[in-house]
Amino acid sequence: MDCVFCEGIEDHQVLIETENYKVVFDIDPIQIGHLLIISKAHYETLLEINEELLIELLAIQKQMIALLEKEFHVDGVSIIQNNGEIMDKGTHFHVHVVPRYHDDHFWANQQVVDKPLSIDELVKELKHLTRGN
Repeated sequence: MDCVFCEGIEDHQVLIETENYKVVFDIDPIQIGHLLIISKAHYETLLEINEELLIELLAIQKQMIALLEKEFHVDGVSIIQNNGEIMDKGTHFHVHVVPRYHDDHFWANQQVVDKPLSIDELVKELKHLTRGN
């Protein structure tokens, strides 16, 4: 399957870019100013990205947040990133940067079907992670 991020983004759509990432507007925005930070290399998941590229990604996120909050006076920013099979087909790793406002009802519009997950097992595994095992 072709990847829209590898083959479908035209130069005029790119707002800024770094060595490893491009920033574009989302074509189906949640809010005006909704941006995507897209890896130039085709990574399926955050788990494939090395530490150096993750630091670059966080730096871009920080710049986008500062710009939106200071220059455009948004109340905050939500950073959203999907992984694995839940991602849209025909895309690769990317991060959503969504401007937020106190009265935007963002969380009120989320309708999720609860699925079973063992909270006890999750807590156990998280504690295992933090012990460096």
